[in-house]
Amino acid sequence: MKKPTPCPMVPRPFRGTALAVLAMLCLSAVAAVRAADQPAVAASEGRDLKVYVLPLRGAIDQGLMILYRRAFRELEAVRPDLLIIEIDTPGGRLLETEEIIAWMRAAETPIYAFVNYHAQSAGAIVSFGADKIFMAPGSRIGSALPVIMTPGGVAEIPDNVYEKILSDTRALVRGVAQSKGHWEEIAVAMVDPSYEVKVNDRVISKAGELLNLTAQEAVEIIPPRQRPVLAEAIVEDIPALLEYLGMAEAEVVYIEQQPAETLARWIILIGPLLFALGILGIYIEMRSPGIGLPGLAGAVCLAIYFFGHHVGGLAGIEDIALILLGLVLIAVEIFVIPGFGITGLLGLASIAIGLIMSLVPRLPALPDELPGISTPSLVDYLPMISMRLIMVVVLTGMGMWLLARLLPKASFYGKLVLQKTLDADTGYTSADIGYRDYLGRTGVAMTALRPSGTAVFDDLRLDVVSSGDMISRGSRVKIIQVEGNRIIVEQIEPSEEEGGAQPV
Repeated sequence: MKKPTPCPMVPRPFRGTALAVLAMLCLSAVAAVRAADQPAVAASEGRDLKVYVLPLRGAIDQGLMILYRRAFRELEAVRPDLLIIEIDTPGGRLLETEEIIAWMRAAETPIYAFVNYHAQSAGAIVSFGADKIFMAPGSRIGSALPVIMTPGGVAEIPDNVYEKILSDTRALVRGVAQSKGHWEEIAVAMVDPSYEVKVNDRVISKAGELLNLTAQEAVEIIPPRQRPVLAEAIVEDIPALLEYLGMAEAEVVYIEQQPAETLARWIILIGPLLFALGILGIYIEMRSPGIGLPGLAGAVCLAIYFFGHHVGGLAGIEDIALILLGLVLIAVEIFVIPGFGITGLLGLASIAIGLIMSLVPRLPALPDELPGISTPSLVDYLPMISMRLIMVVVLTGMGMWLLARLLPKASFYGKLVLQKTLDADTGYTSADIGYRDYLGRTGVAMTALRPSGTAVFDDLRLDVVSSGDMISRGSRVKIIQVEGNRIIVEQIEPSEEEGGAQPV
């Protein structure tokens, strides 16, 4: 192993069946995730020192945060002796960078950054959030100028807006560097190309150029300063770093992305589509109750949605409960309380709030506030939330429109739903047609009426109901009222007859 090069000083109801399935699937998903949240490698007995290594490879984006949220929650539970963030990134989004900084600030475990191959842009800002920085031979760090990316490339923005973004990023790196004792002028020079850094006559960063440091430049000590420009030492790899720190015998746990987290990344990506499909399945079930399959499919889509967002450190039990409550309230509005009133509005509000909260990560409570460093809040996530809400509304609306136009024409749908009208033009007649003609007719009770039974009128046997007292078999009766299929009779004396039916 190559000996490290040291420097002088080493110092985060629709229908009942579908609702029940949704609840069970969601709870099962949460249980599975909680099992996945357990430490990836258990601590070995007899070891005094434990070191976690967390990779920062590729772009800093929402997908990376799935791993980092789980890792820092695990870090809080296990409390290892050291966390090493191994950095090799071209940068990424500022919002996710601020979230990583928030997790690092909340951690009680010492955190070192090891730049192994390059820490550009947001990667440099994350490095400043570490207690100490180490670099691999040939590595580099810097170029943290904020830019706005669009599908067509870097966006052109007005000077006043650009200055606002630049000023905010300057404050962020300055505050992070101050909190960890790094040279803050170096941090600012990596963000602002107009910033110049000099030590006596030695120019470290020229005005008009963004600062980038090689590993050798980062460990250099420039008198009269007694500390390196940025990095503590150059080391070959993680084992060499641990040997340099006197922790060569420590147990090392490498935190890697798990299969469930990889799956969650794709689920979050198609989240609006899954949510819209879930709502559409429930909508079909409510419109055609008893089918079962659409409601079950909708429940499965929603369960997959919440599984992915829970694994990603977004949706919690309370968010799932809000969505279920909203569905129950809407079902009550449709099936129990006709119309559309306060219950339906509360259901829609509950679903909207649950959907919004399932898109916002739960960040740790920070011990103190530092100048220039702000923890991401709901306001910071509003653009992303708004875009996803619009996608859900558009997809759901298009789905309902297509279902209204295409579903009635489907062959299988005709077997499930009665589509023809039951009117006289199609040969259907009301059950009481002809019975009203018997009003006033007399007949004979063929059975005792207690109060219902059978009577004969002109050789036609009819089911009848007594208007009051029991009528014995063989008594003369008269039809006094017809209500649909219900024929009401009363007992009469033979003298009251008006030419009614003869007894059989």
